[in-house]
Amino acid sequence: MKDRRWQDHIIFVIGLWLIVSPWSLGAYGSDSLPFGAAAWDFFFCGLIVAALGGLAYASRQVWEDRVDILLGVWLFTSPWTLRFTDRMLLTWNALLSGLFLMILAGWVLWKKHLANISKPE
Repeated sequence: MKDRRWQDHIIFVIGLWLIVSPWSLGAYGSDSLPFGAAAWDFFFCGLIVAALGGLAYASRQVWEDRVDILLGVWLFTSPWTLRFTDRMLLTWNALLSGLFLMILAGWVLWKKHLANISKPE
C-alpha cells in the first residue's frame, strides 16, 4: 500500500454522498427512512460503492473497478428505469454520480491497462 490512487478516495466519497443523499435531497418519509425507489437506489448503491472504495485501499483488484463502472451505468440509467425523471434533483444526482463513477473507475482501469502494456516480459 505504498501508493494510493486518488480516484479511490473520490469513489469512496461518492459512495458516502449516495448514502446520505436521500436525506440531503428530501427523499425521505415521515419515519426518516428513504422514501421511493430513487432514494433506496441511492442508499444501496452508496453502500456498495463506499464498501468497494474502502476495499480498494487494501486490495487493488480489477473487479472492484468493473463493479464501480456497472454501478455508474446503473445510476446513470436509473432515472428512466425507475421512473423518477420528474424529480429533477434526484435525476441530476443519479446522472452526475453515475457519470463520475464511470469516469473515475474507467480511468483506473485504463491506467492499469497501460501499466500492463509497458511491463517488459
